[in-house]
Amino acid sequence: MTARATRADLRRQPARAPARAPTIWARTAAQLADHAAQRGADRAALLEAAGIPAAALADPDARVPLTAFYALVEAAATAAADPHLGLDFAGRFQPEHFDALGFLAMSSPTLGEAFHRMLRYQQVWNEGERYTLEIHGGAAHITFAPFGPDRPAHGQVAEMFAFDVLVNAGRMCGDPIQAVAVRFRHAPAGDPAEKARRLGSPVRFRAPQTELVLPVEALARPLPHANEALAAFLERHVQVIAASLPGAAPPALSDRVRALLGERLREGADLGALAARLRMSPRTLQRRLGDEGTSIHALLDEVRRGRAAALLEADMAIGEVAYLLGYSEPSAFHRAFRRWTGATPEAFRARAREAAPR
Repeated sequence: MTARATRADLRRQPARAPARAPTIWARTAAQLADHAAQRGADRAALLEAAGIPAAALADPDARVPLTAFYALVEAAATAAADPHLGLDFAGRFQPEHFDALGFLAMSSPTLGEAFHRMLRYQQVWNEGERYTLEIHGGAAHITFAPFGPDRPAHGQVAEMFAFDVLVNAGRMCGDPIQAVAVRFRHAPAGDPAEKARRLGSPVRFRAPQTELVLPVEALARPLPHANEALAAFLERHVQVIAASLPGAAPPALSDRVRALLGERLREGADLGALAARLRMSPRTLQRRLGDEGTSIHALLDEVRRGRAAALLEADMAIGEVAYLLGYSEPSAFHRAFRRWTGATPEAFRARAREAAPR
């Protein structure tokens, strides 16, 4: 076969289908529109601004594009002139708002198991955002990453996430949770002290990533409505819902690469070694990550950013932090950290010390 024929054959192959836009429950968008309307906003105007037809919210189990929900958050915050809209809205959350998934969490034996189950099926309520729970350094680290390029809605949604974990989930087992640290990637809108008061924990903004650090003992809190038989039944139901989502698939390759990079930060992004661990060729690994809208170097940058704050707050020398994150020189870490946060590592650590409880 000639080279010309080969190119012609490739042109005849069907183009790879574009990735489907992530969605969120219509019920969440409807609840937000109702909340804003109760604050005096024009519900119809908000939906129009977000590009969400009112009919799309009639079925609570329907789904709307996540980017449309973000647009609705931004329109609602502007209409209500409320920089704390995300916290206000999260204060209305009840387990039943999450349908079977919420009741699955409530019937779990401990708060930690409730978190694990909510994260295991996070795509049921929201396909595009990413939540993780890791235990290290004697603490539970729960992280949140929004979908798409930075936009104002990300800050409001991050604050919803923090309130739901610290206040709502805490109340589910008796008392709000006092976090070791609350770190937000976004800049504050409104009074930071008011946000800290509502969350019941010290808050730091412009961090490398949005992260809640909880005492690991909080995960062992028993839940008053624990019922493992009911939980097993509900989990089977939620599994069916998750499997029925359009494009339901195994965990994203990017998540597996993040985990591997986290194990070998000092070695950096060795394409050949990572591809071998994943049992694929380097070229296939690069192509499949590209299909997910990312790359090995972007993922490495993300993992380093997530680890940086915790290492700095552990009072390590800057050179040691740079070494543990896999940078050849402290100056390279300085440049990366300033790009992530707009501040130097020293300035970030100084702010963290000032914000720490005395």
